[in-house]
Amino acid sequence: MRKSYLQPSSHNQQGKEEIKHSSSSSSSSHEAEKKVTRQTRKLERLPSEEDINASADAFIKNFRQQPMLQRLQSIENYEKMLARGR
Repeated sequence: MRKSYLQPSSHNQQGKEEIKHSSSSSSSSHEAEKKVTRQTRKLERLPSEEDINASADAFIKNFRQQPMLQRLQSIENYEKMLARGR
């Protein structure tokens, strides 16, 4: 005759689910409070038009400098290569 090992574990699982369910009501109100707090923070720190323009200007400046920096790096690498060949 075989013993069924599934019965005790399924019983334990039901107990765990009950514990999780009872604690989920308090955690769900805590989660809702967190969500409201996050939304409030988002509204408080929305960037102004001036901030957006400053960020865009900085991005464009950086974007334009990158090819120049890459070209200078390429020239430097080329000069190093020529110096090794001498």
